[in-house]
Amino acid sequence: MLKKLLIGLLLSGSVSYAMHEFELNLNNKDLDLHLGLDMGQFNHAIEPDSFMLKARLMKGDNAHSRLPYDQDPEILSEVGFVVQSTSALAQELMLGLGLKIAFTPLDNDQTVFVMPIGIVGDYTLPLDIAIPLHIGGQFYYAPEVLTFEQSTSYTEYQANFDIQLMERAFVTTGYRAIKTPTKERSNAYYNRSYFVGVRFLF
Repeated sequence: MLKKLLIGLLLSGSVSYAMHEFELNLNNKDLDLHLGLDMGQFNHAIEPDSFMLKARLMKGDNAHSRLPYDQDPEILSEVGFVVQSTSALAQELMLGLGLKIAFTPLDNDQTVFVMPIGIVGDYTLPLDIAIPLHIGGQFYYAPEVLTFEQSTSYTEYQANFDIQLMERAFVTTGYRAIKTPTKERSNAYYNRSYFVGVRFLF
């Protein structure tokens, strides 16, 4: 009986660390929404906080973009997943590998449609302070073989600095770049900008 109780407490404690994520990043021109679902909360065969389904909607502005036909950016949509775990290099370092599909329409019935592969990371600074500080980033890339329609490649990178104000709430700031070269414009990009935002765990 005691053994079953201890196992139950351990399992419930593990699940309590599994967290979905919602993130809102913005600046004066751009709006960027992220949702991450921790599959460990739905399937007990999956270790909590190890497999995340991701979705994103971003509305960029032409002040931070350069697209074919000099068009205004439409909504960028993404779906994908990230497999992640604590790194063997440091207990404070979380690393993940991901795959996603990104899509945004262009004028003249064309689209940017890609399937990039990426790496993500989050490092909690080992400081003895009441409010934890995090440094994070991500890098996604799709060569031509993983691009479709008018796309010829795709590169996305981001660096961010997060302040964990409370257990489930962060304030974030950073810089992102999403390069989307096409057959008509090899130096095109969807967005290059700084941002601030908030992230919640639930």
